[in-house]
Parts: sequence; C-alpha cells; structure tokens
Amino acid sequence: MNVIPSDDHKRSATRLPLGVTVQPFATIIPDEIPVVEMTNGIEPLRCRRCRTFINPNFQFTYDSSVTCNICGIKMRLDPEQFSPIGADGKRSDFTMRPELYLGTVDFSVPKEYYINPDIEPLPLHYVFLIDVSTFANENGSSIAAIEGVKRSVAFIADNQPNCKVAIITFDSKLKFYNLRNNSENVQEYIITEVEDVFLPFYHGLFVKPSESAETIENTLQKITEYIINDKHSHIPQNCYGSALQAAKLALDTITQNQGGKVVCTLSSLPSFGSGNLSTKKDDASKSSLKPESEFYTHMAHSYLKSYISLDLYVTRSSFVEMAATAYPVKVTAGRLKYYNSFVYDRDQSILADDMVENISSIKGYQAMLKVRCSDGLTVSDYNSVTFNNSDSPPILPVITKHTTIDAGLKFTTKLKNTNKMFFQTTLLYTDVNGTRLVRSINTSASVSSNINDIFKYVNQNVVMRLLISEIIVSSGDCDFIKIRKSIDDILGDILTQYRALVSGNSYNQVYFADSLKTLPAYILAFEKGELMKPNSQSTRGNDRIYDLYKTLTFDPVELCFKLYPQIIPLHVPLRNEDLTFYDANYKLLQVSLDSIENLAIRNSHDQFINGGCYLVFNGETVFIWFNENTNRLLLQDLLLVDSGLPIQQISITNNKLPKMDTLINKKASDIIKNWSQLVGRSSLPLVPLRPNIDQYYNSVMSNILSEDATMNKIPSLDNYILTLERYSQSNLKNKEFIKSSSVVESDQTHQKFVQF
Repeated sequence: MNVIPSDDHKRSATRLPLGVTVQPFATIIPDEIPVVEMTNGIEPLRCRRCRTFINPNFQFTYDSSVTCNICGIKMRLDPEQFSPIGADGKRSDFTMRPELYLGTVDFSVPKEYYINPDIEPLPLHYVFLIDVSTFANENGSSIAAIEGVKRSVAFIADNQPNCKVAIITFDSKLKFYNLRNNSENVQEYIITEVEDVFLPFYHGLFVKPSESAETIENTLQKITEYIINDKHSHIPQNCYGSALQAAKLALDTITQNQGGKVVCTLSSLPSFGSGNLSTKKDDASKSSLKPESEFYTHMAHSYLKSYISLDLYVTRSSFVEMAATAYPVKVTAGRLKYYNSFVYDRDQSILADDMVENISSIKGYQAMLKVRCSDGLTVSDYNSVTFNNSDSPPILPVITKHTTIDAGLKFTTKLKNTNKMFFQTTLLYTDVNGTRLVRSINTSASVSSNINDIFKYVNQNVVMRLLISEIIVSSGDCDFIKIRKSIDDILGDILTQYRALVSGNSYNQVYFADSLKTLPAYILAFEKGELMKPNSQSTRGNDRIYDLYKTLTFDPVELCFKLYPQIIPLHVPLRNEDLTFYDANYKLLQVSLDSIENLAIRNSHDQFINGGCYLVFNGETVFIWFNENTNRLLLQDLLLVDSGLPIQQISITNNKLPKMDTLINKKASDIIKNWSQLVGRSSLPLVPLRPNIDQYYNSVMSNILSEDATMNKIPSLDNYILTLERYSQSNLKNKEFIKSSSVVESDQTHQKFVQF
C-alpha cells in the first residue's frame, strides 16, 4: 500500500495484506548507485537504538544532534560526523554526500561486517557441475551445457575478472580437472568412491579464466570428445548428490567457508552415490510438495550455512523428483530452469543463453537483508524459505538483479494520520569482486484512516505477491480444490469490503477498486497454472514443481508476465510508428491511439483468429504463433523464410529473430527488445508455436489462455467475476462485512534491536 491504514482494524476492513516487496538490484534509470566510502575506517552513521543507516530523512539540528526517522530517538553526533547547518536547514556537506539526498546508496563497511572478521572477503568462486551420464549425452544436453560453460567462462573473464572457476563432471564417478595454466595436457582426477568425497588436489582446482583460458578450452574440448567419440564408456547412473557434496567441499576448502556459486545440469533421477533416489516414483499418493529426502534437505541447509547458492538446469521430461533435487535451489536463492523434452536443435542455444544470463545477473553474495519501519509497524515475516518464513532477516547466499523478497508487516500501535511512515531496507553483501558493502534503500508512505484513500493508492503487484505467497506457504498440502476456495474467499471479501465501505453498496454492477481491477485475472491465472492442476495422476511432477519455483522466485515483472502473458498481433493494420521506440534510449514503446483497439488481445481462445500471427511473452520465452493459413509474405518479411516453405519446416536459427530491413521485422524486434528490458535480460529466445505441429503447443496454450474455462471446471474470467459478485452480494445482504468505524487497539510489542 502507498497509503498505510492508521491501525490494524482499518487494514482488516480492507481485507488486504500489508507488506512490502523489495528488489534490491532492480534495473533503474540511471542505473549507477554511488558507493559511500568510509572515512578513516569509521562505519557509516547509524542510529544507536534501532541501527538505521543515515538517509535523507535523518533530521540534523543546530546543536550537533540528529533524530532518527525510524525510531524517533535523538542522539549527539561524534565530532567527525558533524557538519554546520546552513540557513536552509541542510548540512554544509549536503551536496557532497549522496546518502543525504539519494534514496539508495551503497556504504563500504569495516571488518566488523565481514562474515569472518579475520578473513578478507574474496571475489566470487564458481563451480560448474556437468552431468555426462548416458541420458545427458543422448539428448545432447551435456554438449549444450559445455557450450553454456564455455560462454559463461568467457563472460566471467571479461566482466568479473577477479572471480575464479572450477569444472567437475559426473556420472557414476566424479572427475575433477586441473585448470592451472602451465598444464601441458588436460589432467583429470577420477573419484569412484563417491559416497566418501574428497579433493584429489588443490592447486589448479580454481583459476581465473583470463589466466587459464587455453587450459579451460582444452578441458572442455576433451569432455566434448568423450561425449561424442567414447559412447561405449557412457554410464546411465548419475551421482548428483555426491557432485553437490564435492562442489561444497571444494568451495569450503579453497575459500575458507566464504561461499560461492554452483552451476549444475541434471538429466535423470539421481541413481548412484549419496542422495540416491532411484526408488522414487511419481504418483498421486503424496499429499505434500515438501522434500521427503533428508539428504537433500540437509544439503540445502548446509549450502545455506556456507553461503553457497545452487543453479540447476534440468534437461529431461521424465520424473527427477525436483521436490528434493531442486530443494537446495530454493533454499539458497538460486535459479531453476527446466527444459521439458529437451531437443538439442531447439533447446541448446536456449540453455547456453540461460546459463550466461543467470551468471550475468549476479550482483553479489554472502547477503543478509533487513527491513526497518517507523514506530508502529514491524515485520511479521519474510516470505523466504531460507528462514522458514519467519521474522528473522533472510540469508541470501547469492543475490541477483532478480532477487525479490516480500515482507509482511504488522501493527504494534495505532498510527497518527499526520505522520509519515518511513521504511529502510538494508542489504549487507559482498560484491563479485570481494568488496563488502551495505545497500540502503529508503522510501516512505502516508498514513490515513480513510478507507477510500487506502483502496485508491494500493499497489496491486505487492498485494498479488503477498496473497500468492501466503497461500503457498500456508497450504501445506496438495488439496488444490481447498486452496482455490480459500483464494476465492479472500478476493470475495476484498470486493465485499470495497463495495460496503467505498462504492455505496451497489448491487447492480461489479465494483473493484481501480487500483485492483486486474487482480482477479491474475489470481485466476494462478489457479489455472501447473502448480494448481488436479493431482489425480501426479502430485510431484516436474511441471508442477517447476511452476512452484517460478511463482516463488520470479521478480514482480516476470511474475506478471508468467501469470498473464502478453499477446501482440502482427497481422493487424498498424501505423509506421506503432510498436517502435519513442525515445533515444530505446526504453519506451509507442502505440498510436487509433491502433490500441487492434492490439488489445485478451488471453482467450476466441481472440486468436485462423491465419493470424502473434507474438506471446510469458516472462521467459517469446512464442510466435502462426498456422498454415497465415500470410506467407508476412512470414517471409518477418522470419526470412521462403514463402513456399511448409510451416512444419520453418525453423528459427539459434532461437533469435533474424535481422531484416522490413517494417514488420523491425517492429517485432523492438517488441522483443522491450520485453527483454522489462525482465532484465540481454535477449529472449524466440520459439515457434504452431497448432498440430509443435508437441508442446497444447501445454503452452493452456497456460496462455487463462481467461478460458478449463477441463477441471475452473471458470472463465467472466464467470469467475460473476462468482465473486454473487459472493459479495450475499455478504452484503447478510451484513457480513467489517465496519470501518469500530475501534480496535493493537497490542504493544517491544521493538527489536538488530546488529547490521
């Protein structure tokens, strides 16, 4: 909410959750955040009571004192922190100190803020784990992974030159590779006793890519030759759990428990060594999505304790028990990617691009986040599995530009309408070069007891994220019918309260607050997603678990596109300036008023016309929809294909739109570039979506067409809104709503002291 209710009763009268969404490294313009350096090794000015960092809302006075905007305490300044106050009430050094006029800054901090005060922080260390078992080699995902590692190492060399990398391959054995730059031949060390992992060597295990480029290239080439030319030696089993242990041992040993990033591929159910899951099967008998393997639960929390984050790329459609194998990804704030029915020609460039994108998005590691609020509010819980959704500051082993934390808030006392509420999020982290910093992010909101104002200025994206997170965390089981019912009741209660207290009890028309008008569409799309589909045959399948992870880890923009993909028709009449960039910085896509109606496509089957051509974006992938009746000249100008080529033979090289001088190609290119900017990626894959041709067509379309009724009796959007309407009318008729005039005082609680 941009307007905070004055007390918990006013909040309850809206039925809306109260909280904040924090994305510390969200892309902004300008994107440079200044670093405030220490003076003589002295830490930044902080409140002595609540430990808030200096910010533009600290009130400095003429008597060498300062008042904290969070807790209100007044304290004397030390001599080295003093600066005269001018006639305008500002410090004389105001223009030289960005922390006094910018809402977001980074502070450099002394050794007391280190993970271990006796050890200097290190640049980030990477371990690449490559699955070279039979299944990975047969579908080509191991070759695609090698290409991804090669490109990732090149990116690290150019953009993170102080970071180091290690390479380990695994099937039923572990192979460590010596990457030191004076090696004449590729040296590999094989461990067969994978249930008792050890490091066969130390020197050369981690290297800077720029110093060992030739050795790394030769090592990856040797692995490729083994995959292609030595097929009789391929082994079907993989020791994924042991590989995770090996990566942790390597990082703990070399970095002295300072953490790092593990990047791993997996193509089949772990079937050898530690964490063997070969007896696991997917069925509908499971009642929970929580991991049942103690090994992977323990591994996840040991990774977290060591500040190690895991990225996992799953490249097989058969059951791999992702509830367990991907659990370390969730706990360590990593990234999970799943390629259903991996096909080398279609997916190899996508996997490699994803690997580079995820590494390029990394901003730091060894992170801890804390949200502070003005007196009267406090954090009730952080929606983070790293601390079981408690009020403890979450630990984030690696933080990226997509990392997003939602924090629920609760009242400790009634707020005054004349007051502003201040919020400060501090992120203690180490950047990729090994510099320890604190990012301070500050904002404020007004207080009101007017229900109309509260609804008017509510932030729908934050409400949506808090509602979905709360449902996922509190559900605890796979009774999806019950979960959907609880979601619908929440939306119905919000509508009831708005109509009862704001819109005048009208019975004739659905009235949602303008700020929440599209909330039902997003929530209904969530109910129709893979996560919430009936579990008559499968409870813990790959698609369901992957959808769960995306819902929990996507940033706000990605989540909106995931729930309600955007559809742009390319076959409709357009002006020359439509769907082109308006500004010189290529940030704003323009559409003329005359074209809005043609471009407004709802996510429903009846919106797709036979012979049309559409771009569809779901937060990860851009799909291009066309069929046998699509104008071939349009496809020729768009995709650089022969107009007589059958549509089943049309392919998109490297999943990228070809560059052409045609008007429609330039428009499509600008659309894709705009989408990529919105989700913070340098590029997006382009994949054909053709009815009766592409095997993934039905599953993709079922997630796109969220406004249509489903086979499992979830209604269309229009009928869903009518259901909410009937629920609301019943509540209003029976006077079952909360009146805003009641006065309820919240209990007082002690403010917590924090140390960072």
